[in-house]
Amino acid sequence: MNRSILAGIALSIGLILAGCQSSQSRQAQLAAICADPANRQPKTFYWSECQTLYPSSDQALQKDYLLGSAVGN
Repeated sequence: MNRSILAGIALSIGLILAGCQSSQSRQAQLAAICADPANRQPKTFYWSECQTLYPSSDQALQKDYLLGSAVGN
């Protein structure tokens, strides 16, 4: 019984550590994803994460805001 509990704990710890991702590997994955300009457009799934690698200029942010705003009233 004691060995099965220890084996379960060891297995749990192994699964948790396998699920962890180093910041370097995450950064490399984001660089590959954000290299595609389509992923750097507002309203895309990766937009906020790609902003950390490729921040938009003030002019680009203003343009995106104007294109997304409601027209006329």
